Amino acid sequence: MTQPPPSDPTDAAVHPPIAATYPVASESGIVPISTDHEQVSPPERPAARSRSIVGWAVGLGVAALVIVGGAFVHVSANLAFDEALLVAEDAAVDAEAARDDMGAVVAAASAEGEASDAIAAAAGDDLVDPAARAAFVEAASVSATALQGAETALGAPIAQPVDDKPIWTWELFDAVPALESTTESLDDLTRALTVADAAIDAADADLDAAATALYASVAPAADALEVANVSARNAVVIDFRTASDTVTRQTAVDTAAADAFEGYAAQAAALKTSAAEVLQAKAGPLYDTRLAVEAYARSIAGGVLLEFDWAPYVNGVGGPYGISGTATWNTADGGFSTITLSDSVAETWPGASAKALVTHEVGHSITSKCHEMFDSADQAQNEAWATAWAISMGHTDDGNGVQAYGYPPQELIDKAATCR
Repeated sequence: MTQPPPSDPTDAAVHPPIAATYPVASESGIVPISTDHEQVSPPERPAARSRSIVGWAVGLGVAALVIVGGAFVHVSANLAFDEALLVAEDAAVDAEAARDDMGAVVAAASAEGEASDAIAAAAGDDLVDPAARAAFVEAASVSATALQGAETALGAPIAQPVDDKPIWTWELFDAVPALESTTESLDDLTRALTVADAAIDAADADLDAAATALYASVAPAADALEVANVSARNAVVIDFRTASDTVTRQTAVDTAAADAFEGYAAQAAALKTSAAEVLQAKAGPLYDTRLAVEAYARSIAGGVLLEFDWAPYVNGVGGPYGISGTATWNTADGGFSTITLSDSVAETWPGASAKALVTHEVGHSITSKCHEMFDSADQAQNEAWATAWAISMGHTDDGNGVQAYGYPPQELIDKAATCR
């Protein structure tokens, strides 16, 4: 028998399906329903596509994270740069302000240094107390050292923070340490300027104290110098007193004080020169006696400044013909007078007549202190006053003025006794 060839499994795919017809009741009758036994292919699987979408999503997520992370780092770099720049700029402002302040301080200290040098140079040991001068010179040296330190700090350059902002993240980060270094440098400079300022302040305080002591020492030194040069002319003595008083009124170490000391020194030199010239003119056999007469007159003049001239004859009187003298008086500058005496006064000194005459002349000189006690504009009253004053001083010899002008009223003598 002939056996059919084996079926090819692939035939099912090409042979038509076997149909079976079943009757189904319906209102219209029987409707045949065909049921096809079709081979159903399995549904397509979307697995590969899903994996692709997930891969893309993951990639996008990673990229987003990278972008976000990069943005965060860049923002952080920007903020770090901005903060560092702000701090550096503030430090620069502080340093500039400190330098500006120090500039004014250094200028003042420099002027003070020049003034202190001038004062120290002018203040000779006979014009001030030597110990006070030594203390002032030491204080001035300390002040000069402080000034040098301040000038060094002032000369240091002020680093300016670079504000050109980089674009790239790594450049921003790299710029931060440089800004921080600039800030540190600026802070160091500000501190140095502050320390230098404090050093100058301390040195100035010590210098001012030393200057105050130096100025205070002028008055007693000037008095001693005037006594040592007592023979100087009145005008020169008055200028010297004015100059010394100007120094004692100083309150700072400045140009005014330096000028005052230089003027004081110049007038001191003039005082010495004047005294030497006057004494030279009195040289001779009567030198010592003349000085003794002058010393007596000054001792009773009540502080009125006196200068003396000597001549062989005064008012035509002198030598063997007697003794004579004249006197002027002036109320200005505390009172001053010029007394002129004949050489015969020195020749007969310390005789009663010579002393009485000199006292009479001093009575004229002291009028500058007591001119309101009588009619000082009247010549006769002036002579009566000088005579009364000599009598009030205990001189009864006729050389007191009685011989030339008569005996004054007792009332005038009593008034004269109150003028000393």
